[in-house]
Amino acid sequence: MPGRIVTARMGRRVRLAGLAVALLAGPVGAQTLDQAATAALENSFVLRADRARQEGAEARERGAVDAFMPTVSLLGDKPLSSRFTYGPRIEPTQIGIDSTPRAAPRQYGITADLPLFDGFQRLHTLRSAQALTDAGRFTTLSQRQQVLLDAAVAYIAVLRDVRILAAREAQVAAIMRIRDATARQFEVNDATRTDVALTQSRVQEAEASRDRARAELAAARLAFKRATQIEPERMVPPRFPDRLPRDEAAYAELVRAANPGLAAARLDAKSAAFQASATVSAVLPQVNLQVTHSSTFGYSPTLDRITDTTARVIARVPIYQPGAFPKIDEASALARQRGYEVQDQELATLTAARTAFARRVAVADQVRRLTERVAYLRATMRGFEVERGAGFRTVLDELNIRAELADAEVTAAAALTERDALSLQLSAAANLLDVGHGVPADRRFETLASVRDPLTTAALRRGGEAPPVKLAARSGGGRPEAAAPALRGRIDEPARARFGIAPHGRPTGWVAMVP
Repeated sequence: MPGRIVTARMGRRVRLAGLAVALLAGPVGAQTLDQAATAALENSFVLRADRARQEGAEARERGAVDAFMPTVSLLGDKPLSSRFTYGPRIEPTQIGIDSTPRAAPRQYGITADLPLFDGFQRLHTLRSAQALTDAGRFTTLSQRQQVLLDAAVAYIAVLRDVRILAAREAQVAAIMRIRDATARQFEVNDATRTDVALTQSRVQEAEASRDRARAELAAARLAFKRATQIEPERMVPPRFPDRLPRDEAAYAELVRAANPGLAAARLDAKSAAFQASATVSAVLPQVNLQVTHSSTFGYSPTLDRITDTTARVIARVPIYQPGAFPKIDEASALARQRGYEVQDQELATLTAARTAFARRVAVADQVRRLTERVAYLRATMRGFEVERGAGFRTVLDELNIRAELADAEVTAAAALTERDALSLQLSAAANLLDVGHGVPADRRFETLASVRDPLTTAALRRGGEAPPVKLAARSGGGRPEAAAPALRGRIDEPARARFGIAPHGRPTGWVAMVP
């Protein structure tokens, strides 16, 4: 029975080692962050819903443009039953042409009605729709950044949990060896029952931590599949180039200029201001040009058809319009509300950006210290084995140092993932999550080619370090193809060449991103 238990445990360790090798294998046939993010873009229901929302905004803008065109309608009026009677009931005198109608005639015609002046309602409505459409394009950029961020965070979370599980498995194997050695020492009276019981309790504790790590890895794999719709296989630890400013204030200014969410909020407030201006038209004069061409058939016994071609100007000056001024006040209050909300959103976004920037600085320093601590503990283990063999250390000392090493490795892996997640978050806030290799940088801004707010668009492009976008013939209806997104830089480029810094600790493929 003990032999079968040991064999089963060895089989589990072999399977775990196979999983770790599969997820952390080399670049040959491996799954990269670019591939995972591309799958996330292609399979994101959030982006599909946002695309449908943007199509609705563009349709609303086309409707606002059509409001400047004349209204043309056909008129057809054929009575089914009609009879005119006159009073007093006397027969009309038959002198000359009898033009007295006896029944309702048939009427057919065409009418064109063109508003000449409507209090600038159509103009302000068009500008409001254009601002909403432009805000939608920036919202699309923000949604893409969020999808890329979610995919990247899920990717590195799987790698983190694989490392943690490997550390817990190594801890279990080491404590089992200590337990077996203690049991042999107990047989020759070189250890006590207390030592044996202590090793058994530590084995149970290590196995419980390992089982929890397995559950965390399973949850991370499910989160990755939800974000990308693919299973995590052999995954390459990515490198994250650090193109962010080294100064907190400079980074805040970059976020203020380049954050697509803030740009969308500003344009949304601008749209509300135009909509408030459009409501003023209810109390302004209205001038229309109307052209009518119609024919009346069966007018009287002797007049069979009357053709009317008339062009007229119709002016309407409102004296009192119920509810007009309250609607103006309501729209103006809504515009002010949107303006205040934009200021609050900008303040919250910049505060979060500054907080995340400072936190990343602290976590980066923590990663350096934790990595050095793991290196010191491993060196301690090598010296500890010598001291333990010479009898200078007890079983409790060895168990404690093994547990401390495992906890240090787990803490270092968690801090490393937190640092990289913060770097991704900072990059997404500054609109720096870029398209994949081989795709021009301005492809990120293809949806902004027809944005009518040049200052906002130029600031966003400068923040993203992309060259100016050339207006394309298909920019109105064309959509950018899904491309493999990544942070700026190349995975195969040496870290020292890209950043001028070196990784801390043993080489794991992860680059330290110090401020």
